[in-house]
Amino acid sequence: MVVRILRRTAISLLGATVLLPPQPVAAQWALDGSVAVDAAAGRTFSSDMDDVWNAFTHTLSSPSHWDSSDWVTAGLITGGVAASTFVEDDVRRSIQGSRGRVGDVLERVGFWYGTPLVTVPASLLTYGAGVAFDSDGVRDTGMMMMDVLLLVGLVQQPARMIAGRARPELDEGHFSFKPFTTANDRASFISGHAWIAFGISNVVARQIDQGWAYATFFSLAGITGWSRLYADRHWLSDVLAGSILGYLSSTTIWRWFEDQRLGPDVRAVSAGRWITFSFRF
Repeated sequence: MVVRILRRTAISLLGATVLLPPQPVAAQWALDGSVAVDAAAGRTFSSDMDDVWNAFTHTLSSPSHWDSSDWVTAGLITGGVAASTFVEDDVRRSIQGSRGRVGDVLERVGFWYGTPLVTVPASLLTYGAGVAFDSDGVRDTGMMMMDVLLLVGLVQQPARMIAGRARPELDEGHFSFKPFTTANDRASFISGHAWIAFGISNVVARQIDQGWAYATFFSLAGITGWSRLYADRHWLSDVLAGSILGYLSSTTIWRWFEDQRLGPDVRAVSAGRWITFSFRF
């Protein structure tokens, strides 16, 4: 009963993106009404899907625009993820040795929050609600959620098949790789749940732009990452990689929509309002 209640709570919070419409992107960031772009003008399903695809391709091609400092940052992040492999065996033993009823409940919450079984319908419902209620903010939120899921489907899924890393539950060790396989028990790297959870949490929290939203959605993302370790489905480095890529890629997506709705030369958001750990795109 408790598991069902908490699972529904996680699903309901994603559904709250429909019921708690953020402000339209142009209005959110405008310093002056004269510079805001009328995002609603001429919008159709076809033009929205073009925006989804353009945001996706922009995010995918972003590394081609990095300068030396961006590559240094990327190297440091990669090094940090690689360094986590030295402790992930110990982390696994610690988590698996402390299993209990509360952990079982939280694992289910994390699983449902990050699964495409929930997030794909949630993105479509959010977009549909934006169209139905003429809310550009909700509409854009649904589109950004679609972009996060598109990246997972077209980048993370092929990457995990190429890596062929054994899941912890196979007990083959964390350096067991058999590249180019479709076997699900060798789909450990990268964690799709973590990528989805941090990507969607970042987008939704930025759109709602309230303290409670950041706290709630990033807490759920953290629970999702931890749940994959608890379920013995991923190593620590898998979860860290997915979480970081989810956050950074969704930040790029959000900024692309910011530029499209407002223009690249206008920045109405105080630097202190946002987490600034990101690449320059």
